[in-house]
Amino acid sequence: MYKDGGRRWGVMTTNVSESYNDLLKKARGLPVTAMVRMTFKALVDRFVERNNLAIALLQSNMPWPLAIDKKFNDYYQRAQGHTDMMTYNTGDGVFEILTFAHDGKGGNVHKVTAKGKKCSCGKWRNYHMPCSHAIKFCGLRGIEPKSYVSKFYSAKYNKRTYSETFNPVGDEMYWPPAPFNLIANTEYLRTSGTQGRSRLKNDMDIAPARMTRKCSVCKETGHTKARCPTRF
Repeated sequence: MYKDGGRRWGVMTTNVSESYNDLLKKARGLPVTAMVRMTFKALVDRFVERNNLAIALLQSNMPWPLAIDKKFNDYYQRAQGHTDMMTYNTGDGVFEILTFAHDGKGGNVHKVTAKGKKCSCGKWRNYHMPCSHAIKFCGLRGIEPKSYVSKFYSAKYNKRTYSETFNPVGDEMYWPPAPFNLIANTEYLRTSGTQGRSRLKNDMDIAPARMTRKCSVCKETGHTKARCPTRF
């Protein structure tokens, strides 16, 4: 997506984090410098790869990326099994669409409002493309459903997303001098000696040697095997 204010249509925040986590998981366990270099390289490679795909889409006159085209075609095939129940408002385009029941699924009635570009299933507003119920409405009214797909899904905007360039970092010896000096903050430096802890201790904090010993013969406390009275 392009210029979406930091949001991703149809994607939860945790899913976005997991996507980047999977991309950068090879950097785990590396030293800090190597981790930064590998992260930078992975991002550059991703932008170069996606930019080449976007150029190929434009050259082949594809309206959207392949993933968007597949989702739209899937919705279009589902729409063929829906039925128009009733038209409530011709001006605003309020329809009731009945889905086809199959294997215990479907058979639900959804409200489609063309003027507000929304459906009771929520997909039209969340994904910014017509759901299968909205595509069925478009077929009833003779409207091209592709006209309701957001322009930000187009191949042109997909190319803009990955058209940014990265400048090579180069070797450290060629870096310009920093306009500032790094000064260590001594307030949080560790000092010699044992630091006091405010955490409350429990049984796990007591060393086994300091715990009360039991006799290995009679299993009683207060003496050891060498002084056990049962041995005499």
